[in-house]
Amino acid sequence: MSNQKKRPEVVAIYKEVSDFLTGKDFSFLLNFGGLTVAQIADLRGQLAPKGAKMMVIKNSYIEKIVAEQGIAFPEGVLTGPTAVIAGTGDIADTAKTVVDFVKKNEKASVKAGLMQKDVITAAQVTTLSELISLAAQQARLLGTLQAPASKMARVLQARVDKENEGAPASAEGSTDGTPAA
Repeated sequence: MSNQKKRPEVVAIYKEVSDFLTGKDFSFLLNFGGLTVAQIADLRGQLAPKGAKMMVIKNSYIEKIVAEQGIAFPEGVLTGPTAVIAGTGDIADTAKTVVDFVKKNEKASVKAGLMQKDVITAAQVTTLSELISLAAQQARLLGTLQAPASKMARVLQARVDKENEGAPASAEGSTDGTPAA
């Protein structure tokens, strides 16, 4: 955006929007027409713990800012009221929150999204929402990695227990805890 002959407040708003949209891992475009202020506040509250924020942005600003990054949305995406949800971190968890919100509030709909610089469709956002969260994936991987070690520990403990069953009583006491004679 050229700063020549632009009002300072327009330049400041454009910079704020540009800062909001750039440097994020993902963003989702949401049609929020017909939602109440309370519903929008509810969605913002659900997004905050996930490291995502929502901002209502003019379509012309979105179009100019993404064009500066070499991105173009399909025809018709940037029409009507648009809120952008952008963040870093677990895209699947945030997508699940957005899709669940849209299901509960039928006046809202997902228009499209961005993963880094790749445009994704509303259907792909829904698919992302069906993936398990990053934390669940990490827990599953940790469990898989720990399983052989746990099995080995159980085998070794069983062997120790078996050897202790046939061991003679020591001077301090027998294996069953009774004093030695």
